[in-house]
Amino acid sequence: MRCLFLLILLSLSIARPALADVPVVTVANLEFHSSFWLNLHHVLFGAAWARRPETGARRLTGALPAALPAPVSEDERTAWDAAVTYYEREMADRDLRTGRAMTAIKLALAAEDLASPSIDAPLRAVLERAAPIYKKHYWPEHDRANRQWIERTAQLLRTIEREIVTHHERVYGREWFPSPVRVDVVWVGRAYTTLNPVTHAVVSPVEVAALAEWARVEIVLHEVCHELILPTEKLLADALGKEFGDLWHAVQFYATGTILQNILRARGVEYSPYMYATGLFDRAWGRYRKAVEAAWGPYVREEITRAQAIERTAAALTGK
Repeated sequence: MRCLFLLILLSLSIARPALADVPVVTVANLEFHSSFWLNLHHVLFGAAWARRPETGARRLTGALPAALPAPVSEDERTAWDAAVTYYEREMADRDLRTGRAMTAIKLALAAEDLASPSIDAPLRAVLERAAPIYKKHYWPEHDRANRQWIERTAQLLRTIEREIVTHHERVYGREWFPSPVRVDVVWVGRAYTTLNPVTHAVVSPVEVAALAEWARVEIVLHEVCHELILPTEKLLADALGKEFGDLWHAVQFYATGTILQNILRARGVEYSPYMYATGLFDRAWGRYRKAVEAAWGPYVREEITRAQAIERTAAALTGK
């Protein structure tokens, strides 16, 4: 009887995701999370943007992956709409990826610390009123989708973990993460990483849903490599100056994507890196493409040194 009782308790705990935030899985010292409060924050942010017309203006979050079903009661609908209205008025124009205030909010929510000074009283009240509605009507499905994505991503990453760590340490010239790096998966949003005071990545499955399955691994690796690229970013800035201030990001995309492509090709798997599969290279960094491919391709293949890759890049872009 006691064993049966314990089994029932276990089944209930699995069927009902708790608010307590613990890693879903850790692989390659990357801690994957599906955080209730961080997902609520992103869903409200995304719902606020969903009210706005699709225009040529820069949008600060991706589209909702699916429509949010209407809350059951009129009171719930009123409270939820009020939370979205607050986010549209107070939060939607603030870039999730930049600024100390938004970073502090993100870190506090990841820590489940709504009492943090970074979350002011109006925002705290909005989140606390919206939380029961989100938990009841939306969170179970969002958490299930997040966890399913995490499990498959970790499964893929685990098969190449050793090669990923070795190649990234060599290419970026830095030790792989000696302590766990947090990676939060959110139902709606865009991939972004903040570095201060700690490296903390956020990814959304919707961004890579239409791409090859291995793109989920690349987007995670790209985000955490925002820390590993820092020494190379400084070397590029020293060599080329402010005119090419975003070059490092193109190099980072290219390096991590090419590392993954090479590892998979050796296993008989063809893969097109994210910046090629999405047209991002030509769309965002067309002026750098020839220089990056000519210099950083040989570097990733261990044919030249990093210093030589930077020299080649500078020569190609400045003619010096």
